[in-house]
Amino acid sequence: MRWICALLCFLPGTLLAEWRVLDRQQAEPGDGEPFRLKVTDGSKTAELLLIAAHPSAFTFRVVSNDEGRYGSVEDAARAEDAVAGVNGGYFQPDGTPVGLLISDNRTVHKFETAKLLSGVFFVRDGKPGLVRSQRFGKIKSVSRAIQCGPFLLEDGKSLNGLNNERSAPRTFVFMGNDSVWGFGICRSVTLAEMSQILGLHDLLGHTSLVTALNLDGGSSTQFWARSGEGAISSSALAVVANYLLLVRRAK
Repeated sequence: MRWICALLCFLPGTLLAEWRVLDRQQAEPGDGEPFRLKVTDGSKTAELLLIAAHPSAFTFRVVSNDEGRYGSVEDAARAEDAVAGVNGGYFQPDGTPVGLLISDNRTVHKFETAKLLSGVFFVRDGKPGLVRSQRFGKIKSVSRAIQCGPFLLEDGKSLNGLNNERSAPRTFVFMGNDSVWGFGICRSVTLAEMSQILGLHDLLGHTSLVTALNLDGGSSTQFWARSGEGAISSSALAVVANYLLLVRRAK
């Protein structure tokens, strides 16, 4: 028994910690209403802001901020009459996007092969998709796209090899197992912890996540969504180069 206890003391904390939902303030997933989640692994607590929607009622829009006309995601979302928005992909200090960026059928920046840019979120014929970057070349007629990474979740499973040392705000886009799509943020966790959190089977109640891709984070992390007569938001320290918005389809 002493040997077992001694061995457990030397195991990394991430092998022992198991995340669980602590509190869920949520409408029915897929209705386009934002909600909060609180999760814990026993020693650390993290809060998420999320929104999920069915593509039959909502669509995604990629907005380039190449002229710097939007000072925040709220500015972009209100201008585009969106129900919610989040910061998009990586960019250079001068605002030039890093990786593929397509906005309203216009290629703002070309596809890149950097290891970090492992996935592409895209919209084709009004429907969202998420694929590994190496598979994106076979997909045609894309009207909107953000190349980013790394992948946080695939086939409903957390991924190995993600950084587990640097904690920072995280932004991500995801697909659920009942065809709901959405995006969200989680503050002060590592990439490895984010992957474990998103892999919780009951994260969204009856809906679990299947695929998730990391977007830009750190000081770029921002989220805004309409909620009833008001809004909920999480602001950023920086003006970003592009945004991912959720827009209700016209009836």
